[in-house]
Amino acid sequence: MSAEAQVLDDSPYCCCSAATFQEILERQRAEPLPFMELLMVHAGCGSGCGSCIEELEQFLRAHDAYIED
Repeated sequence: MSAEAQVLDDSPYCCCSAATFQEILERQRAEPLPFMELLMVHAGCGSGCGSCIEELEQFLRAHDAYIED
């Protein structure tokens, strides 16, 4: 086991993309997109429930990763 401490990702989870918000944030930082496009590309909306959209928007805003449409 590594001597470095593993950082636990306890951010909310997006069922549509099978990813945590932290993973979506990392994708957004790597390929910045306006929010509605982000939902389709990074969060997989359109193929799932979409129940996390408001919370995801707030999370991205809190991490300076929200881009207006």
